[in-house]
Amino acid sequence: MTNVQVLTIAIALATSFLAVLAGVLLNNTRLNDVRDSLSGRLDDLKDVMAARVETRAAAKDLQELRVASSKDLQELRVLIEKNHSEMLLKIVDIDNRLNRIESERRIVS
Repeated sequence: MTNVQVLTIAIALATSFLAVLAGVLLNNTRLNDVRDSLSGRLDDLKDVMAARVETRAAAKDLQELRVASSKDLQELRVLIEKNHSEMLLKIVDIDNRLNRIESERRIVS
């Protein structure tokens, strides 16, 4: 092989090598851009999912509070009805006493 042939082969190989190297570098840069973009999107997705979990937890807590409040209101109604009945009995008793006193006063007078 002559020097010219060796030089031609070397230039062809070097050109091919440089073209592949440039392609790899450019592709690597694009892959880094894609990775950064995906990373940002995944972070956004994590934030959205965390917000949904918090919203569901808050809704569950709210439902538990509603159930507890409903139970407390029912207990309060029962207590009010009991006190109302006792007050009515006391008023009837006082009315009976007053009627008895008034009737005794009429008899004495």
